[in-house]
Amino acid sequence: MEALALGVFAGTFAALAIRQLVGRGPRIWVLLGVGAILTVGTGVLTLPGAAEALANEAPVLLFLLALFVLVAALERSGAIEHLARWVASRAGRPEDLPYLLFLTFGLLAGFVLNDALVLVGVPLAFTLARRLRVDAKPLLLGIAYAVSVGSVLTPLGNPQNLLIATDSGLSSPLLVFVRYLALPTAINLVLGAALLRWSARRRAPSVGQPFDSADPPFPLLPRGGWVDRLQRAPVLFVFPAAVVALFGSSLLGTLAGWEAPPSYLIALGAAVLVLLLTPGRVALVRRTDWTILLLFAGLFVVVAGAVTGGLLGGLERLLPVPGASGPTLGSTGTIVGASLLGSQLVSNVPWVALQIPLLHGLGYGAVTPTAWTALAAGSTLAGNLTLLGAASNLIVVEQAESRGVSIRLGEFVRLGLPLAAITTLVVVGCLFVGL
Repeated sequence: MEALALGVFAGTFAALAIRQLVGRGPRIWVLLGVGAILTVGTGVLTLPGAAEALANEAPVLLFLLALFVLVAALERSGAIEHLARWVASRAGRPEDLPYLLFLTFGLLAGFVLNDALVLVGVPLAFTLARRLRVDAKPLLLGIAYAVSVGSVLTPLGNPQNLLIATDSGLSSPLLVFVRYLALPTAINLVLGAALLRWSARRRAPSVGQPFDSADPPFPLLPRGGWVDRLQRAPVLFVFPAAVVALFGSSLLGTLAGWEAPPSYLIALGAAVLVLLLTPGRVALVRRTDWTILLLFAGLFVVVAGAVTGGLLGGLERLLPVPGASGPTLGSTGTIVGASLLGSQLVSNVPWVALQIPLLHGLGYGAVTPTAWTALAAGSTLAGNLTLLGAASNLIVVEQAESRGVSIRLGEFVRLGLPLAAITTLVVVGCLFVGL
Protein backbone atom coordinates (compact mmCIF):
# COMPACT_ATOMS: atom_id res chain seq x y z
CA MET A 1 0.00 0.00 0.00
CA GLU A 2 2.86 2.38 0.79
CA ALA A 3 4.31 1.87 -2.70
CA LEU A 4 0.93 2.57 -4.28
CA ALA A 5 0.44 5.68 -2.15
CA LEU A 6 3.92 6.83 -3.15
CA GLY A 7 3.13 6.31 -6.83
CA VAL A 8 -0.11 8.30 -6.77
CA PHE A 9 1.33 11.06 -4.61
CA ALA A 10 4.60 11.39 -6.52
CA GLY A 11 2.80 11.26 -9.86
CA THR A 12 0.40 14.05 -8.89
CA PHE A 13 3.05 16.43 -7.60
CA ALA A 14 5.47 15.57 -10.41
CA ALA A 15 2.73 16.54 -12.89
CA LEU A 16 2.30 19.84 -11.04
CA ALA A 17 6.04 20.53 -11.13
CA ILE A 18 6.35 19.66 -14.84
CA ARG A 19 3.38 21.84 -15.67
CA GLN A 20 4.96 24.83 -13.94
CA LEU A 21 8.31 24.18 -15.62
CA VAL A 22 6.96 24.04 -19.17
CA GLY A 23 4.19 26.61 -18.65
CA ARG A 24 1.43 24.56 -20.26
CA GLY A 25 -0.87 21.67 -19.53
CA PRO A 26 -4.09 21.09 -17.56
CA ARG A 27 -5.03 23.57 -14.87
CA ILE A 28 -3.75 22.91 -11.35
CA TRP A 29 -7.20 22.08 -10.01
CA VAL A 30 -7.62 19.49 -12.77
CA LEU A 31 -4.33 17.76 -11.91
CA LEU A 32 -5.16 17.66 -8.20
CA GLY A 33 -8.67 16.45 -9.03
CA VAL A 34 -7.25 13.59 -11.08
CA GLY A 35 -4.86 12.83 -8.24
CA ALA A 36 -7.78 12.66 -5.80
CA ILE A 37 -9.71 10.33 -8.12
CA LEU A 38 -6.68 8.05 -8.46
CA THR A 39 -6.19 8.10 -4.68
CA VAL A 40 -9.69 6.70 -4.19
CA GLY A 41 -9.81 4.60 -7.35
CA THR A 42 -6.62 2.69 -6.55
CA GLY A 43 -7.77 1.96 -3.00
CA VAL A 44 -5.11 4.12 -1.32
CA LEU A 45 -8.00 5.91 0.40
CA THR A 46 -11.55 4.63 0.70
CA LEU A 47 -14.49 6.74 -0.40
CA PRO A 48 -15.61 7.22 3.24
CA GLY A 49 -12.00 8.13 4.08
CA ALA A 50 -12.00 10.80 1.36
CA ALA A 51 -15.33 12.13 2.63
CA GLU A 52 -13.90 12.27 6.15
CA ALA A 53 -10.81 14.13 4.92
CA LEU A 54 -13.00 16.73 3.21
CA ALA A 55 -15.25 17.00 6.26
CA ASN A 56 -12.22 17.64 8.46
CA GLU A 57 -11.12 20.44 6.15
CA ALA A 58 -14.62 21.88 5.62
CA PRO A 59 -13.78 24.99 7.73
CA VAL A 60 -10.98 25.86 5.29
CA LEU A 61 -13.27 25.46 2.28
CA LEU A 62 -16.03 27.52 3.90
CA PHE A 63 -13.53 30.21 4.84
CA LEU A 64 -12.34 30.44 1.23
CA LEU A 65 -15.91 30.52 -0.07
CA ALA A 66 -16.70 33.43 2.25
CA LEU A 67 -13.57 35.27 1.10
CA PHE A 68 -14.51 34.87 -2.56
CA VAL A 69 -17.84 36.57 -1.90
CA LEU A 70 -16.21 39.40 0.06
CA VAL A 71 -13.48 39.99 -2.53
CA ALA A 72 -16.02 39.99 -5.38
CA ALA A 73 -18.01 42.63 -3.50
CA LEU A 74 -14.88 44.70 -2.90
CA GLU A 75 -14.01 44.57 -6.60
CA ARG A 76 -17.50 45.64 -7.61
CA SER A 77 -17.53 48.48 -5.08
CA GLY A 78 -14.40 50.03 -6.62
CA ALA A 79 -12.37 49.60 -3.42
CA ILE A 80 -9.62 47.62 -5.13
CA GLU A 81 -9.40 50.18 -7.94
CA HIS A 82 -9.12 52.92 -5.31
CA LEU A 83 -6.37 51.05 -3.45
CA ALA A 84 -4.54 50.57 -6.75
CA ARG A 85 -4.65 54.34 -7.35
CA TRP A 86 -3.29 54.97 -3.85
CA VAL A 87 -0.36 52.58 -4.37
CA ALA A 88 0.29 53.97 -7.85
CA SER A 89 0.42 57.52 -6.51
CA ARG A 90 3.32 56.52 -4.28
CA ALA A 91 5.30 54.75 -6.98
CA GLY A 92 7.38 57.20 -8.98
CA ARG A 93 9.26 54.56 -10.99
CA PRO A 94 8.54 51.06 -12.31
CA GLU A 95 10.91 49.43 -9.83
CA ASP A 96 8.97 50.95 -6.91
CA LEU A 97 5.85 48.87 -7.43
CA PRO A 98 7.03 45.34 -6.50
CA TYR A 99 8.70 46.40 -3.27
CA LEU A 100 5.83 48.71 -2.28
CA LEU A 101 3.42 45.83 -2.71
CA PHE A 102 5.84 43.55 -0.87
CA LEU A 103 5.96 45.85 2.16
CA THR A 104 2.22 46.54 2.12
CA PHE A 105 1.14 42.92 1.91
CA GLY A 106 3.98 41.71 4.12
CA LEU A 107 2.86 44.00 6.95
CA LEU A 108 -0.79 43.03 6.51
CA ALA A 109 0.01 39.31 6.38
CA GLY A 110 0.91 39.22 10.06
CA PHE A 111 -2.68 40.02 10.98
CA VAL A 112 -4.81 38.82 8.07
CA LEU A 113 -4.79 35.23 6.77
CA ASN A 114 -2.41 35.02 3.80
CA ASP A 115 -4.91 33.12 1.64
CA ALA A 116 -7.34 36.00 2.14
CA LEU A 117 -4.69 38.56 1.23
CA VAL A 118 -3.77 36.96 -2.07
CA LEU A 119 -7.44 36.85 -3.02
CA VAL A 120 -7.40 40.65 -2.69
CA GLY A 121 -3.87 41.01 -4.03
CA VAL A 122 -4.32 39.31 -7.41
CA PRO A 123 -7.05 41.65 -8.70
CA LEU A 124 -5.15 44.58 -7.20
CA ALA A 125 -1.99 43.61 -9.10
CA PHE A 126 -3.88 43.35 -12.38
CA THR A 127 -5.61 46.68 -11.77
CA LEU A 128 -2.24 48.33 -11.13
CA ALA A 129 -0.66 46.72 -14.18
CA ARG A 130 -3.49 47.86 -16.41
CA ARG A 131 -3.56 51.37 -14.95
CA LEU A 132 0.19 51.95 -15.25
CA ARG A 133 0.77 49.81 -18.35
CA VAL A 134 3.35 47.53 -16.70
CA ASP A 135 3.78 43.76 -16.54
CA ALA A 136 1.57 42.15 -13.88
CA LYS A 137 3.85 39.18 -13.25
CA PRO A 138 6.47 40.92 -11.01
CA LEU A 139 3.62 42.39 -8.97
CA LEU A 140 2.02 38.97 -8.53
CA LEU A 141 5.34 37.44 -7.49
CA GLY A 142 5.97 40.27 -5.02
CA ILE A 143 2.61 39.63 -3.36
CA ALA A 144 3.21 35.86 -3.22
CA TYR A 145 6.63 36.33 -1.60
CA ALA A 146 5.32 38.99 0.80
CA VAL A 147 2.52 36.96 2.36
CA SER A 148 4.93 34.12 3.13
CA VAL A 149 7.48 36.41 4.80
CA GLY A 150 5.01 38.58 6.70
CA SER A 151 2.62 35.85 7.87
CA VAL A 152 5.36 34.28 9.99
CA LEU A 153 4.67 36.88 12.68
CA THR A 154 1.44 35.68 14.36
CA PRO A 155 -0.97 32.72 14.49
CA LEU A 156 -3.41 34.89 12.50
CA GLY A 157 -1.15 35.03 9.45
CA ASN A 158 -1.68 31.54 8.04
CA PRO A 159 -3.41 28.22 8.76
CA GLN A 160 -0.26 26.35 9.83
CA ASN A 161 0.57 28.94 12.48
CA LEU A 162 -2.99 28.68 13.77
CA LEU A 163 -2.60 24.89 14.07
CA ILE A 164 0.58 25.37 16.11
CA ALA A 165 -1.09 27.96 18.34
CA THR A 166 -4.02 25.69 19.14
CA ASP A 167 -2.31 22.28 19.37
CA SER A 168 1.23 22.94 20.64
CA GLY A 169 0.35 23.53 24.28
CA LEU A 170 1.89 27.01 24.32
CA SER A 171 0.37 29.41 26.83
CA SER A 172 -0.46 32.78 25.23
CA PRO A 173 0.70 31.64 21.78
CA LEU A 174 0.06 35.02 20.17
CA LEU A 175 2.46 36.69 22.57
CA VAL A 176 5.00 33.86 22.15
CA PHE A 177 4.96 34.28 18.37
CA VAL A 178 5.46 38.03 18.59
CA ARG A 179 8.20 37.64 21.21
CA TYR A 180 10.28 35.23 19.10
CA LEU A 181 9.37 36.19 15.53
CA ALA A 182 8.80 39.97 15.49
CA LEU A 183 12.47 40.89 15.04
CA PRO A 184 13.34 38.32 12.33
CA THR A 185 10.12 39.14 10.47
CA ALA A 186 10.91 42.87 10.52
CA ILE A 187 14.45 42.20 9.28
CA ASN A 188 13.18 39.86 6.57
CA LEU A 189 10.60 42.36 5.31
CA VAL A 190 13.33 44.98 4.90
CA LEU A 191 15.74 42.56 3.22
CA GLY A 192 13.01 41.14 0.98
CA ALA A 193 11.92 44.60 -0.15
CA ALA A 194 15.55 45.48 -0.92
CA LEU A 195 15.98 42.27 -2.94
CA LEU A 196 12.85 42.94 -4.99
CA ARG A 197 13.84 46.54 -5.63
CA TRP A 198 17.33 45.49 -6.72
CA SER A 199 15.86 42.91 -9.09
CA ALA A 200 13.39 45.42 -10.53
CA ARG A 201 16.10 48.03 -11.04
CA ARG A 202 18.33 45.48 -12.79
CA ARG A 203 15.58 44.39 -15.15
CA ALA A 204 13.72 47.66 -15.71
CA PRO A 205 14.35 49.09 -19.19
CA SER A 206 13.56 52.62 -18.00
CA VAL A 207 15.37 52.91 -14.70
CA GLY A 208 14.99 56.37 -13.23
CA GLN A 209 12.05 57.30 -15.48
CA PRO A 210 8.74 58.17 -13.80
CA PHE A 211 5.42 56.71 -14.86
CA ASP A 212 3.73 58.76 -17.53
CA SER A 213 0.35 57.83 -16.06
CA ALA A 214 1.20 57.97 -12.37
CA ASP A 215 -1.32 59.72 -10.16
CA PRO A 216 -0.54 62.71 -7.94
CA PRO A 217 -0.71 62.04 -4.17
CA PHE A 218 -3.99 60.23 -3.63
CA PRO A 219 -5.82 59.81 -0.29
CA LEU A 220 -6.11 56.31 1.13
CA LEU A 221 -9.65 57.03 2.32
CA PRO A 222 -12.07 59.11 0.20
CA ARG A 223 -13.35 62.30 1.77
CA GLY A 224 -17.07 62.74 2.31
CA GLY A 225 -20.07 60.85 0.92
CA TRP A 226 -19.64 57.85 3.20
CA VAL A 227 -23.34 57.38 3.99
CA ASP A 228 -24.26 56.97 0.33
CA ARG A 229 -21.12 54.92 -0.31
CA LEU A 230 -21.91 52.42 2.46
CA GLN A 231 -25.51 52.10 1.30
CA ARG A 232 -24.36 51.17 -2.18
CA ALA A 233 -21.52 48.90 -1.01
CA PRO A 234 -22.03 47.53 2.54
CA VAL A 235 -18.87 45.46 2.11
CA LEU A 236 -16.84 48.63 2.73
CA PHE A 237 -17.96 48.39 6.36
CA VAL A 238 -18.50 44.65 6.72
CA PHE A 239 -15.08 43.57 5.44
CA PRO A 240 -12.93 45.72 7.78
CA ALA A 241 -15.30 44.87 10.64
CA ALA A 242 -14.76 41.16 9.93
CA VAL A 243 -10.98 41.64 9.90
CA VAL A 244 -11.15 43.44 13.25
CA ALA A 245 -13.40 40.69 14.63
CA LEU A 246 -11.00 37.97 13.45
CA PHE A 247 -7.99 39.66 15.01
CA GLY A 248 -9.75 40.99 18.10
CA SER A 249 -11.43 37.72 19.05
CA SER A 250 -8.15 35.82 18.73
CA LEU A 251 -6.23 38.42 20.72
CA LEU A 252 -8.84 38.64 23.48
CA GLY A 253 -9.14 34.87 23.55
CA THR A 254 -5.39 34.55 24.00
CA LEU A 255 -5.20 37.18 26.72
CA ALA A 256 -8.37 36.21 28.56
CA GLY A 257 -8.02 32.47 28.17
CA TRP A 258 -11.37 31.84 26.48
CA GLU A 259 -11.96 30.11 23.19
CA ALA A 260 -12.48 32.49 20.30
CA PRO A 261 -15.17 31.78 17.68
CA PRO A 262 -13.83 29.82 14.69
CA SER A 263 -12.40 32.10 12.03
CA TYR A 264 -14.46 30.50 9.27
CA LEU A 265 -17.71 31.31 11.09
CA ILE A 266 -16.77 34.99 11.40
CA ALA A 267 -15.86 35.16 7.70
CA LEU A 268 -18.97 33.21 6.68
CA GLY A 269 -21.18 35.49 8.74
CA ALA A 270 -19.63 38.53 7.05
CA ALA A 271 -20.19 37.03 3.58
CA VAL A 272 -23.83 36.21 4.34
CA LEU A 273 -24.38 39.73 5.65
CA VAL A 274 -22.90 41.23 2.48
CA LEU A 275 -25.13 39.03 0.32
CA LEU A 276 -28.20 40.07 2.28
CA LEU A 277 -27.43 43.80 2.14
CA THR A 278 -25.98 44.16 -1.36
CA PRO A 279 -28.13 44.58 -4.49
CA GLY A 280 -27.19 42.15 -7.24
CA ARG A 281 -26.16 39.41 -4.82
CA VAL A 282 -26.62 36.70 -7.46
CA ALA A 283 -23.84 38.27 -9.53
CA LEU A 284 -21.50 38.07 -6.53
CA VAL A 285 -22.16 34.35 -6.11
CA ARG A 286 -21.57 33.78 -9.83
CA ARG A 287 -18.15 35.41 -9.55
CA THR A 288 -17.03 32.79 -7.02
CA ASP A 289 -13.97 30.96 -8.34
CA TRP A 290 -15.07 27.38 -7.72
CA THR A 291 -11.88 26.02 -9.25
CA ILE A 292 -9.89 27.20 -6.21
CA LEU A 293 -12.24 25.24 -3.94
CA LEU A 294 -11.81 22.18 -6.16
CA LEU A 295 -8.02 22.70 -6.02
CA PHE A 296 -8.04 22.57 -2.22
CA ALA A 297 -10.46 19.65 -2.11
CA GLY A 298 -8.18 17.63 -4.40
CA LEU A 299 -5.12 18.58 -2.35
CA PHE A 300 -6.77 17.44 0.89
CA VAL A 301 -7.73 14.04 -0.54
CA VAL A 302 -4.29 13.40 -2.08
CA VAL A 303 -2.50 14.27 1.17
CA ALA A 304 -4.94 12.19 3.24
CA GLY A 305 -4.17 9.24 0.97
CA ALA A 306 -0.45 9.76 1.52
CA VAL A 307 -0.94 9.78 5.29
CA THR A 308 -3.15 6.69 5.24
CA GLY A 309 -0.70 4.86 2.98
CA GLY A 310 2.15 5.46 5.43
CA LEU A 311 4.12 7.64 3.03
CA LEU A 312 4.65 10.50 5.42
CA GLY A 313 5.78 8.16 8.18
CA GLY A 314 8.61 7.09 5.91
CA LEU A 315 9.39 10.71 5.20
CA GLU A 316 9.76 11.33 8.93
CA ARG A 317 12.42 8.65 9.10
CA LEU A 318 14.36 10.43 6.35
CA LEU A 319 14.12 13.82 8.10
CA PRO A 320 14.65 13.01 11.80
CA VAL A 321 14.13 15.74 14.37
CA PRO A 322 16.23 15.64 17.58
CA GLY A 323 14.52 15.39 20.96
CA ALA A 324 13.75 18.40 23.13
CA SER A 325 17.01 19.76 24.49
CA GLY A 326 16.67 23.53 24.51
CA PRO A 327 17.23 26.04 21.69
CA THR A 328 20.35 24.44 20.21
CA LEU A 329 21.43 25.35 16.71
CA GLY A 330 21.09 21.69 15.72
CA SER A 331 17.48 21.25 16.83
CA THR A 332 16.35 24.66 15.58
CA GLY A 333 18.10 24.24 12.24
CA THR A 334 16.81 20.68 11.81
CA ILE A 335 13.19 21.65 12.49
CA VAL A 336 13.41 24.60 10.09
CA GLY A 337 15.28 22.62 7.42
CA ALA A 338 12.92 19.63 7.61
CA SER A 339 9.95 22.00 7.33
CA LEU A 340 11.44 23.71 4.27
CA LEU A 341 11.86 20.38 2.49
CA GLY A 342 8.76 18.62 3.76
CA SER A 343 6.51 21.50 2.81
CA GLN A 344 7.62 21.18 -0.82
CA LEU A 345 6.26 17.64 -0.88
CA VAL A 346 2.91 18.05 0.84
CA SER A 347 2.49 21.85 1.22
CA ASN A 348 2.97 23.53 4.56
CA VAL A 349 -0.40 23.02 6.28
CA PRO A 350 -0.38 19.18 6.00
CA TRP A 351 3.30 19.13 7.00
CA VAL A 352 2.64 21.04 10.22
CA ALA A 353 -0.37 18.87 11.02
CA LEU A 354 1.97 15.87 10.85
CA GLN A 355 4.79 17.51 12.81
CA ILE A 356 2.77 18.56 15.86
CA PRO A 357 2.18 15.03 17.26
CA LEU A 358 5.75 14.07 16.33
CA LEU A 359 7.21 16.96 18.33
CA HIS A 360 4.95 16.18 21.28
CA GLY A 361 6.24 12.61 21.21
CA LEU A 362 9.82 13.91 21.31
CA GLY A 363 9.15 15.95 24.44
CA TYR A 364 8.41 19.38 22.98
CA GLY A 365 5.65 21.32 24.70
CA ALA A 366 4.76 24.56 26.45
CA VAL A 367 8.31 25.03 27.78
CA THR A 368 9.96 24.77 24.34
CA PRO A 369 8.65 27.81 22.43
CA THR A 370 11.73 27.95 20.20
CA ALA A 371 10.85 24.61 18.59
CA TRP A 372 7.28 25.64 17.81
CA THR A 373 8.25 29.02 16.42
CA ALA A 374 10.95 27.30 14.34
CA LEU A 375 8.28 24.97 12.94
CA ALA A 376 6.04 27.93 12.16
CA ALA A 377 8.80 29.94 10.50
CA GLY A 378 10.27 27.06 8.50
CA SER A 379 6.95 25.82 7.15
CA THR A 380 5.83 29.35 6.25
CA LEU A 381 9.05 30.53 4.60
CA ALA A 382 8.96 27.29 2.60
CA GLY A 383 6.35 29.05 0.50
CA ASN A 384 9.12 31.08 -1.15
CA LEU A 385 11.27 28.08 -2.04
CA THR A 386 8.94 26.74 -4.76
CA LEU A 387 5.38 27.27 -5.91
CA LEU A 388 4.35 23.98 -4.26
CA GLY A 389 5.49 25.07 -0.79
CA ALA A 390 2.36 27.03 0.13
CA ALA A 391 -1.31 26.90 -0.74
CA SER A 392 -1.31 30.69 -1.15
CA ASN A 393 1.10 30.29 -4.08
CA LEU A 394 -1.29 27.89 -5.80
CA ILE A 395 -4.09 30.43 -5.37
CA VAL A 396 -1.97 33.15 -7.00
CA VAL A 397 -1.05 30.88 -9.91
CA GLU A 398 -4.60 29.66 -10.46
CA GLN A 399 -6.15 33.13 -10.34
CA ALA A 400 -3.42 34.60 -12.54
CA GLU A 401 -4.02 31.93 -15.16
CA SER A 402 -7.75 32.65 -15.12
CA ARG A 403 -6.74 36.18 -16.21
CA GLY A 404 -4.35 34.97 -18.90
CA VAL A 405 -0.99 35.18 -17.08
CA SER A 406 1.09 32.04 -16.57
CA ILE A 407 3.71 31.90 -13.80
CA ARG A 408 6.34 29.22 -14.33
CA LEU A 409 8.22 27.41 -11.61
CA GLY A 410 11.57 28.77 -12.84
CA GLU A 411 10.29 32.35 -12.74
CA PHE A 412 9.16 31.90 -9.15
CA VAL A 413 12.37 30.21 -7.97
CA ARG A 414 14.64 32.85 -9.55
CA LEU A 415 13.93 35.28 -6.71
CA GLY A 416 12.14 32.95 -4.32
CA LEU A 417 15.17 30.73 -3.72
CA PRO A 418 17.56 33.50 -2.59
CA LEU A 419 14.74 35.12 -0.62
CA ALA A 420 13.99 31.83 1.16
CA ALA A 421 17.69 31.32 1.91
CA ILE A 422 18.17 34.82 3.35
CA THR A 423 15.01 34.83 5.44
CA THR A 424 15.64 31.33 6.77
CA LEU A 425 19.16 32.22 7.92
CA VAL A 426 17.83 35.31 9.70
CA VAL A 427 15.15 33.31 11.53
CA VAL A 428 17.50 30.47 12.56
CA GLY A 429 20.08 32.97 13.80
CA CYS A 430 17.57 34.99 15.82
CA LEU A 431 15.95 31.91 17.35
CA PHE A 432 19.29 30.39 18.29
CA VAL A 433 20.60 33.57 19.87
CA GLY A 434 17.25 34.12 21.60
CA LEU A 435 16.53 37.57 20.19
